[in-house]
Amino acid sequence: MSTTIRRLGALVLAATLVGTGGYVFVYLYRWEWNRAIVSAVLFLAAEVALVGWALAARLTRIDAHLEALDAERHNQRLARIREAAPEPSVGFEWLARPDQLGVFVPILMGAGVALSAVAWVVERVARATAQPVAERNLAAKLGPLSLPPGGFLARPDDGFALLRGPAVRSTP
Repeated sequence: MSTTIRRLGALVLAATLVGTGGYVFVYLYRWEWNRAIVSAVLFLAAEVALVGWALAARLTRIDAHLEALDAERHNQRLARIREAAPEPSVGFEWLARPDQLGVFVPILMGAGVALSAVAWVVERVARATAQPVAERNLAAKLGPLSLPPGGFLARPDDGFALLRGPAVRSTP
């Protein structure tokens, strides 16, 4: 925030405090209690705003100070770690010479192609063997849900078949 806006805000807050504080006493002198209460509430709101503003400014300064200390301590810790760290070593001797890595990439590519071929074969075998078994299991599980023979309405031992049939019998 720019200093002009801060100064303008401080001026408005000071004017509010002076105005509402003065009107509290004016209204109390005139025995206008409701107006005095409203002015006092506005005065308290302005005071709370002033305290909040002061606390926010103080916390901002404390935060900046702590960040500066933390950055300094971080740099000190980093310097100690770098001093105590051992020299980097290469785990594989053939990786130490980057000019001889020409064999490494084709070996990885060949291994990737071989593993892809094995995975393709496994997937094809699994698809060929698992699908018939899965279909049989699904048909067995869905068997109880199938319709009865002849459907729901065609039961030979049903006494209400006449009621579900046509109202008029056709004669041939």
